[in-house]
Amino acid sequence: MVEFSISEVQQLLATDELDSWRDPSTREAIQRARTKAFLLRQKKKRSIQNLHDGRKKRSAIANNRKVEKDARKHIVNAKRRIAGKRNFDDVPRGALVAKMKQSILLGGLVPDRARRWRPISKRLRTRESTSVEAEDFCFLPNPVGTLRVLAEIASAETRYLSASIDFVDKHCKDIGPWLVLSAMRADMAPMFSGGRISNSMSKVISAVGLQGRLRFELEPTPDGHADVWAFPLRARRPAGTSTSESQHLDPQAAEKVGGDLCQAISAWLGECVGQSLTTEGRRCDKKIVGESLDNAERHSRREYENDGDWMITGFMARREGPNGPLFRCQLAFLSVGASISETVQDAPKSTLDEMEQYVSMHQGANPNHSYAEQHLQTIFALQDTVTRDHKAAGEGRGGTGFRDIICLFGDLAGSDATESDARISVVSGRTCLHIDHKHSDKARPMPGQRFNIWLNEANDELQPPETHAVKELENDFCGTLISMGFTLDPDYLERTVNA
Repeated sequence: MVEFSISEVQQLLATDELDSWRDPSTREAIQRARTKAFLLRQKKKRSIQNLHDGRKKRSAIANNRKVEKDARKHIVNAKRRIAGKRNFDDVPRGALVAKMKQSILLGGLVPDRARRWRPISKRLRTRESTSVEAEDFCFLPNPVGTLRVLAEIASAETRYLSASIDFVDKHCKDIGPWLVLSAMRADMAPMFSGGRISNSMSKVISAVGLQGRLRFELEPTPDGHADVWAFPLRARRPAGTSTSESQHLDPQAAEKVGGDLCQAISAWLGECVGQSLTTEGRRCDKKIVGESLDNAERHSRREYENDGDWMITGFMARREGPNGPLFRCQLAFLSVGASISETVQDAPKSTLDEMEQYVSMHQGANPNHSYAEQHLQTIFALQDTVTRDHKAAGEGRGGTGFRDIICLFGDLAGSDATESDARISVVSGRTCLHIDHKHSDKARPMPGQRFNIWLNEANDELQPPETHAVKELENDFCGTLISMGFTLDPDYLERTVNA
């Protein structure tokens, strides 16, 4: 047997990848046991190569078996001691007993999620961890990258024992993805802890009431919620159930939510320009919220007719601009379940025939889109009187919810500036539609006129939508998110106060 010194043995074991997956302290303890076992074999084992006497040869074999057994004991005992003292300090609370929860939203972001989801017992063996970086976390300018980050977070939940998320953006650019992430976390194992987030972002998340649903432990900001005027999270109970997850998620009447949003928007206008919503504005606002949330309840979950869920939140933040303070507003609606292009398939045959004609007319306009049919179906579904309610369609009513959203957006996001940052994102299925103030101005109907928004310069059904207005997503978003962002223009609001 080749003779090795202790240092040589330790060097050999250090380069061996047998225990490379273990944490450093555990790996060191097992390597000490392996060194001890190796040296025992080297000292006690007898060579049988030159033994010709049968009795002596059998005695040497028996001795070597005992030495091998004793050497093996050193390694086994070391592993048993470590198993008894395994450190779980780096594992998030609750992760050790977590099991996979079924989720429509997560299932769309991670195909074959049930197959890919690793049991916690297997994760404990490898103790793998990861970190996800979220930058430009905003559906308004960056829908593809934002949904990719959400999919990466959902994928990490299926594999790793622990993970963290670093939010790079200094300010909240869009409350929409945060609303989506909060819905995801409700069905995710608690693998995530730690990470980075700015004070400005923490202030917004805390003010709108998403901290609990996101499972974030945020440090209080020195000035509390100063310069943030929140419309805190409102959410209906989970689809198809009769119990709520917490006191913050109790069933809420759409009328009450509409009234609360009116108060919030009046507070935003009052802080910015000393105005409040007019009686007509309050009526329109309540109608928007009522119809949007009613649509979510009735249409988002086809398996739970009239029992879908929804979430809504928003805020206004004061930020310093080059010519004084800016008042940036954000508002988002979310319903989880069927996409717009899926629910519109339940519309009456006459509506489906019109939609098929529109899709056929423009399907080849963007050959780079693999889901062009879905994109065009989504656009068609936003038009007035397009509804899956056969009775309403027969009476020539229904399907006007998006008209009211566009009208509210146009009133609040109006600006005298040549360039406007106002935008609405409609995220559903594989589609993201970007609607800017130019689109909303052209689509705004006169009294008694039918509302249409075709997302082109002429607002013409016979012309294809503009390329920049339709973004194709890499992942499937199971549900619908409507997120809007705009900066209040005091001069415009003053000029149009009585318009």
